[in-house]
Amino acid sequence: MARTPARALTAPLAAVVLLAAACAGNDSSAPAPAPVLAGGEIQLVDAPAASAGLTGDGRADDAAPAATTKPADTAAPVDPAAATEPPAPTAPAADAPAPVKWVQLSTNKASIGETVTDVTGFTLYRFAGDSAEPPTSKCTDECVKNWPPVLIQAGGRVFVDGMKTDDIGAIRRPDGGVQVTIGGWPAYRFAGDTVPGDLNGQGVDNAWFAFAPDGKAIESLIATAVVKAAPPDRTRALAARKSKDGPIVVDDDGATIYRFDKDDTDPPASNCTGACAALWQPVVASNGGRVKLDGIDADRVWWLSRKDGTKQVTLDGSPLYRNVADKSTNTIVASAAAQGWTPAR
Repeated sequence: MARTPARALTAPLAAVVLLAAACAGNDSSAPAPAPVLAGGEIQLVDAPAASAGLTGDGRADDAAPAATTKPADTAAPVDPAAATEPPAPTAPAADAPAPVKWVQLSTNKASIGETVTDVTGFTLYRFAGDSAEPPTSKCTDECVKNWPPVLIQAGGRVFVDGMKTDDIGAIRRPDGGVQVTIGGWPAYRFAGDTVPGDLNGQGVDNAWFAFAPDGKAIESLIATAVVKAAPPDRTRALAARKSKDGPIVVDDDGATIYRFDKDDTDPPASNCTGACAALWQPVVASNGGRVKLDGIDADRVWWLSRKDGTKQVTLDGSPLYRNVADKSTNTIVASAAAQGWTPAR
């Protein structure tokens, strides 16, 4: 399952400085596009983070609290509509997430339509109580416990994968943090989403709705498309790796591979069906035979025959899967354990 190739920027953003950008087709060895400096707050790159050689999810162990970044009254807003003087910074909420070094915005084909996710595949939402003209966040204090804002360090890069860069910006929050915006609307995650691709925040309080790629709200509360099983993750190899969160197994894209606690191991059988199967791709050998192994004992690996005729790879008897929305590498989505998903090791 190939990742999206880098694309060069083709149009300048309003109120930003366009720097040189180049990319040669699908050549993965070509240099990543040069970023666009947006108002001194964020840099926009029209390509996935992987094109810049980045792994992980943008977290930084030394990330400073949002309130310690440049004060709002000295920061040029990213969106021209936000040029009015922002309020003085206040103390950040204790539950506000630490800003990351970089963010990736990607699209995901969900049951309610095409949504926007972060690099780990978690759905991003907008709040009806906010404003896009000028861009303003009204979700503060207790609100951020359930709706953590998408925060980035000042000067950090926002990688835009499958969306228009001129729809992306950032604002200064009341606490001084830099929050990513889509179509002028501040972006948030929902604490109740534990697996990449979840939509548990959709329609909450009739005020929170998933983003469409153009920044509009997807207001549908029911599936608008037939839920279909995700296509298999066809891989040539599996490798043992060490991530910052612990040991993992990755496919030949570098994506983390998971096992499902509700599956059977003796004999191996997959119990991931329905909505589960729409989010989790069974790992199968791309050539129909065995996969190449790196750092994994061959005695631990076998396969099971699925109803569609494919052979799903198993590790210690557990069928293996890849999450269809997660586009990160070298990461572990720890919250997925709440639904029975743990990384293969």
